[in-house]
Order: sequence, then C-alpha cells, then structure tokens
Amino acid sequence: MMTEQMTAWWRMLRAPRHRWLWYVAAGFVYLVIVALPLSGFSAEGKRALAVAGVAAFLWVTNAAPSAITGIVVLFLLPVSGALSSDSTYAYFGNHAVFLVLGVFILASPIMRSGLSSRIALWTISYFGRSQERLVVSILWLGALMSFVISEHAVAAMLFPIVLEIVRSSRVRSSSRFGLAAFLALAWGVVIGGTATILGGARAPLAMGVLKDTTGITIGFLEWTVMSLPMVVVLLSLVSLYLMRIARDDAVSLEDARQYLLSRTRDLGPISAREKRTAGIMLITIALWIFQGNNWGLDTIALLGVLLAFVFRVAQWEEVESDVNWGIIVMYGGAIALSAALRDTGAANTLAQHLLNADVQSTRLVLAIVVILAMALTEIMSNAASVAVLMPVALVIAESYGLGAKMITVGVAVPAGLAFMIPVSTPAIAIILSAPYVRALDVLLRGVWLKLLGLAVFLIMAYLYWPLIGASRF
Repeated sequence: MMTEQMTAWWRMLRAPRHRWLWYVAAGFVYLVIVALPLSGFSAEGKRALAVAGVAAFLWVTNAAPSAITGIVVLFLLPVSGALSSDSTYAYFGNHAVFLVLGVFILASPIMRSGLSSRIALWTISYFGRSQERLVVSILWLGALMSFVISEHAVAAMLFPIVLEIVRSSRVRSSSRFGLAAFLALAWGVVIGGTATILGGARAPLAMGVLKDTTGITIGFLEWTVMSLPMVVVLLSLVSLYLMRIARDDAVSLEDARQYLLSRTRDLGPISAREKRTAGIMLITIALWIFQGNNWGLDTIALLGVLLAFVFRVAQWEEVESDVNWGIIVMYGGAIALSAALRDTGAANTLAQHLLNADVQSTRLVLAIVVILAMALTEIMSNAASVAVLMPVALVIAESYGLGAKMITVGVAVPAGLAFMIPVSTPAIAIILSAPYVRALDVLLRGVWLKLLGLAVFLIMAYLYWPLIGASRF
C-alpha cells in the first residue's frame, strides 16, 4: 500500500501542471548552497557552485528538458554574478558547439539518402545466418555505425529494423532471443559511440573544456587510438554473453530473412545521392585524421556541411527536422557552466577538498575519476556528467601530474558507458519501448556490463596507454 501511495505521489509531481514545483525546489537548492559556510570558496565560486547544483538537480530529476536546463544555466550565471553576460554568451561560439552542430547536420544526409539503411540491411542479411550471429551482427553494426553517427540517431534508425526482425521470428514477448537482439542494439551503439568523437557530443564537450582550460587539443585519430582497444575488447566479451542468451530460444529466421530481402529490394540500386554522401563523409573523416590539428575539427565539420549542401546531398528542410537543436542550447550552457566553475576557482577548491583524502597512487586517482564519471552518467545525461566533472578532473590531473589528455578521455569515455537506466542515454529509452524488454532486465544486466566496462577501461589505461605514450603514472 505504501509503495502504491509513493508511486501515485511521484506521478502527481511529474505531471506537467506541477512542474513549477521542481523549479521552486531548484531555487531552494541554489539558496542552500549559497548560504552554506563553505570554506575556501570565493563569493563568485559559491554562486557558480550553486548554479551547478541547480543544473545537476534538474538533470538528475529530469524535471526539465535538457535545453531548458541549459537556458536556466545561461540565465543564472550572469544574474548571480558568477560570470559576466558577455563571457557567458560567448561560449556559444566555442568550437565544441560548432563541431557538434556540424556532426549532427552531416548525419542527416547519411540517413535521408538511404545509405545507412542500405548498410544496415546488407550487414544483417549477410552475417545473420543464425540467431546467435544475427544478434552479434546487430551489436557490431550498431557499434560501427556509431563511429560516424551519434549513438542515439543510430539506435532510432535501427530500432524499427530490429523490431521487425524479431516480430518476423514469431517469438513470445518473454523470448530471450528478443531480449538479446534489443540489448545488442542498445549496448552496441553505446559502446561504439565512445570509439570516436562522432558517436556523441560528450567527446567534443570534454575536448572543448580541455582546450579552454589548458590550450591542449586531442586529434581525431589520437582519440580513436586511445579508446578503440577498450571498444573492441568490450564488444567481443558482450558478443559471447549475448550469444549465450540468444541460443536459449529455438527461433526460425526464414521470415526474418525474407523481410530483410524485401527491404533491400525496396531500396533499389545505390543512388547518386548515396554515393555523393559516402564520398563527402570519407573526405571529411580523412581531413579529421590528417588535418584535424591544423584546421580544427570544428572547421572541418563545417567544411563537410558546406560540401553536403553544394553537392545537394543535404536539404535544409530535412536538416531542420533531423537535428536536435535543443541539444545545442544544452551544450552551450554546459560549456559556460564548466567555464564558470573554472574561472571562479570553484573547481580548484572542490579538487582540493577531494585531494584532502591523501590519496598517493596516481592509478587510484584515475580509477576514482573513472568511477565518478560512470556513476554520474547513470543519474544524469552523459554530457551533463562531463560538464560537471571535467573542470574538477583537470585540476586533479594537474595536482597529481596526470596528463590532461589522459584525464579527458578518462572522463568522456567512461561517461559514455551508460547501460542501466533511460535517463543516461536515449538508446536505453528506445529499446524499453519494445515488448521484449523489461526495465528490470536492462538494469540488472546493465550492472554486470557496467562493472565489466570499468575493468576493461582501467586495464587499457594502465597497460595500453603507457605503451603508446598516452599516460604517465
């Protein structure tokens, strides 16, 4: 009875007509932090910390859309006196914002031209000859596509294909094959999205904070070289796990194969638009690899956008519909918040309080930062966790002599490993709409994968990064 009452009370609070209560609570959070006798913080630092507290509260409770939280931050920073209005709004000109914008626009013609669907259907048709191989092909396909398209876009695009495959197999809603197929979709895009800077905007956000704070940049290829081994190892281990789940059901895939063949025939021969789209993406990626440090990743992304419009593979009406413009506002607010924590000294003071724990091992320091990133990303969006943690992590890295690049990847990549609840990544929310997936299954199996991801990442950081000169302990 008590549980039912609590559930009803929670639903009442979540109703749109009661949303104002959450903003009142956020205001209370601000006032409490400002009033606390926090030692070592300047007046501006306490205000910046209070704004961060408000943003964290709204992100954790999901009381407001991410874009609205970004606007709240952009309003509070100058009003509170933590940053001037000129400094606050200038962060919308940050190169990370334009990199995110360029990547999102480039994803539109990849999907609209049919190129992504053709690749997906061909891959699953060719490799999915058995139920185990089909599940593994979904996992790796989602991961590989997330190398160049944001993970939530890949999840949204592949979801109807996977749903129709599972339905064509005529399995029960409790089928372990159905569960394995959708876990493969979500886990594949989440893991693959950490391999490059294109899988999600958290990497450009972390790189933006790094450059603004230290002047150091990370190249496209450099990021991939540092993160790819973890991605490959983790995908391989997850493949074995999902194959074990999938083989517990006896499934006929004949109807599923017919569906894939039918969809492939409907696409027809590869179009000129698909060829031009593929060519522009290859040129853009090549420039990111070979000219990223000279031109800037954001400049190259905008060049790719210009080429897409010049050669008529992108249409503005489609781009307007496909790009999540609200996320740009959210990232502008997140970058401004990170800058406020840094410029007011709040991040430095927070780091000093953390360093009072008298931890001596640099390996342990890295592990603590990684664990914090992985924990935060399950209670707020992964970009939000990067915005909150990066300024503090960079101060800690400087204090312990850890490389700034290493700590940046050590925050951004673990922050992308969100497997448990929908608030952390849209990919989990998307698969929960399928009748074959229960939230409890995702949560329990996500805990296992979370621990596995932590172990694999730390092993990579401790053993592999020193070999390529990416770390010093």
